[in-house]
Amino acid sequence: MDFKEIIKSNLEKDKLVLGYNEDKKLICDIKKDSSIIITGETGSGKSILLDQILLELISEFNSLEMNLMLIDTSGVELNYYHDTNYATFSAINDIDKSVVALSRVLKEIETRKNLLNEAKVLTVDEYNEINEINEEKIPLLVVAIDDDKLLLREADVEKMLSGIISQLNGLNILVILATSDVFNKFFETDINTLASLLISFDYTNELESKKNNIQGSQNLSIGEFLARRQGTVEKYQNFDFDDNLIKEVLRID
Repeated sequence: MDFKEIIKSNLEKDKLVLGYNEDKKLICDIKKDSSIIITGETGSGKSILLDQILLELISEFNSLEMNLMLIDTSGVELNYYHDTNYATFSAINDIDKSVVALSRVLKEIETRKNLLNEAKVLTVDEYNEINEINEEKIPLLVVAIDDDKLLLREADVEKMLSGIISQLNGLNILVILATSDVFNKFFETDINTLASLLISFDYTNELESKKNNIQGSQNLSIGEFLARRQGTVEKYQNFDFDDNLIKEVLRID
């Protein structure tokens, strides 16, 4: 199935299509699924899925409605988005700057919570409804993390990331983490199970499959992945995709 069809589909603005199988499509409601963890070996398809999520969002939201915070320890996967109007902070091929980015997300969480408290509302959606006339609306913040250089093993990163994921409800923040590294504190604890949606592409052995908390995610075909939501695991297929579509959507020559 061609990913272009998904971009042109008429889903609700906050709904994303992440994959499909014979019975249905995997729909992600970013109002409810505020954190997505994507694991898998290098070359298995996790970065492609991250690209697809970002392109769907960019196709639906303008740069006033959505901001991107980019963390890419490889310096390769998220470069296309670095110079767009959506990017508010980028940590490209820089571990130290990546840690700073996570600390900024924690500060943004506190800022949004304080604004909600002052306005005596519970969610950003309620806040934006009140402030629609005076244009003080809070944008969707998308934190996109593509890690292949052991960022999750850095001091305090597991604690920071867990703290972020556990506080996202109602704040209009979406965190997407794509990583091949499951041998770290984040995956040694149960905190990653707080993620709204846990996705795994292929691993070659059962140990890594167990580490990422989706058993059975080994010996998958290229583009296939398992998705776990609320304890239920189902298999899906990624969409056909190439990098030229990134340039097309971002209008890069």
